[in-house]
Amino acid sequence: MSIRVMIADDEEKVCQLIAHLADWKSLDMELVEIAHSGIEAMEVIRKWRPDIVITDIRMPGYSGLDLIREAKELLPQIEFIIISGYRHFEYAQTALRFGVKDYLLKPIRKDELNAALNRMRGAYMERNKRLSQEEMFRITLQNNLDRLRTGLFLDILLRRRSVRNLLDIERINRQYHYQFRPGCFQIVMLKIDGVSPKSVVSQEFLQKKVLAAFNSRIREYCFDSEICLEGYTCYAVLNYSEKNYKTVRRVLKQILDYLLIQNDIFERLQVTVGCGSVERDINRIRESLRAAALAAEERILKGTNRVLEYEKGGESSFAESSAFFEFNQQMKNAVENLDEQGVLASIDGLREKMTADAGNRGHDILQMAKEVLNVYLFASKENKYPLRMEENFFEDYAFAIDNMSSVSEIFAYVKQVIGGSFRELIRAKLLEDNRPVRMAKQFIKEKYGSPITLETVSDQVGLNAAYFSTLFKKETGLTFTEHLLRTRIEAAKDMLKDTNLSVAAICEKVGYSDNKHFSKTFMRETGLRPNQYRKLYS
Repeated sequence: MSIRVMIADDEEKVCQLIAHLADWKSLDMELVEIAHSGIEAMEVIRKWRPDIVITDIRMPGYSGLDLIREAKELLPQIEFIIISGYRHFEYAQTALRFGVKDYLLKPIRKDELNAALNRMRGAYMERNKRLSQEEMFRITLQNNLDRLRTGLFLDILLRRRSVRNLLDIERINRQYHYQFRPGCFQIVMLKIDGVSPKSVVSQEFLQKKVLAAFNSRIREYCFDSEICLEGYTCYAVLNYSEKNYKTVRRVLKQILDYLLIQNDIFERLQVTVGCGSVERDINRIRESLRAAALAAEERILKGTNRVLEYEKGGESSFAESSAFFEFNQQMKNAVENLDEQGVLASIDGLREKMTADAGNRGHDILQMAKEVLNVYLFASKENKYPLRMEENFFEDYAFAIDNMSSVSEIFAYVKQVIGGSFRELIRAKLLEDNRPVRMAKQFIKEKYGSPITLETVSDQVGLNAAYFSTLFKKETGLTFTEHLLRTRIEAAKDMLKDTNLSVAAICEKVGYSDNKHFSKTFMRETGLRPNQYRKLYS
């Protein structure tokens, strides 16, 4: 039984084009019907119960999203391919959340349509256990082979496994089933920015588009190639004849343009292709990787949505410059003095000096942006300030910076993170400094009736008397003696209002041994003698 497919689009020509472009027979698919409105499409779905629906995102009656929502309720296993010729960011994002497997933009290309349908066929066959034993064996073998091939370069390039005397072309071809030949070896790094790194759906969708773009456009010009995906970064290992160098460069631009069309789905999507050095010796493949990464990092200075070539240059010595030393001192002084504006000003100054120096590369700026956090953390710890950090704080910070596309974005983020952390540090420091004072005030409140002294209280909070006296005055605006006196007088006022105790008894309870001295002090603080106060307020 064939896989049933229907098309829904209000444009007759688009429907006919799709019907003509798809290789239905080889895909083991049957086009059951075409609908020209959302309402008509829903009727067809109820009638034919198709397995796959190719639908425009906007149609009369139901929108594509309405159609997907209602069809999924009726047939949970039904799959959709969305097509559109407009910039419908929110529609597309919602469609992906609904589980739409693919999104094609008009004008529709034959290879993209058939590739999308073929992916759906594989998923359908596997889901419905309709693969033959031979097909299952072929798929399993291919998956194992893909893992083997990809694993080699993930280990060599990204995990830095030792490869001394390993990269022999014949040996690699024999052990890992490659078809490498003597010629050009090059790493190309494709970096995607502007998409939420936490969106698994977006990441999977874009990874499919990247793989499809490379597989359909560049393989024919290479002896062999390999694609490694890590999040929103793609590493392509290319091996081609020297005569194809210009063609490969042109195709990389085509891949870039194709991926940029996806900003119809991802509004802030930015793509950069960093071209590594072209090496004739496969054992220098890591040098090409490093060059590709440096080229891609230039996007923060030269802009995104470009193919950037590696340019040789000397190593930056900014970390040893007087400008960096000056920043270091400014940051340390600002942290020591709990000066938030000074901390932020030191970061602004560093940015100005780095961007003014034409010798600095994108890589240098990225590394310095990370070093700013190190300087801040070191200064905080050096002053023994209470610095609170979430787990993986630095790792998350560095990851975020590596996934930004401009100097302004990077330094805005640096100021946001360090500024927020520093404000928390100041609050924690103030609480820490205030803690002995709070302990002292509580002790005074509980023991004011006893003959307590400055030394008694300072011992209680674990500080020497001189330092405690200074700290207490700084935090409360009163000396220890003034605060103790006010506490005793307030307690006496409460007793005069709320009890029938004699003035002599109250005098004793609030810590005075001399009734005359108590009355004189009470008069000075309130303007009334104790008995007068009782008559007025009791």
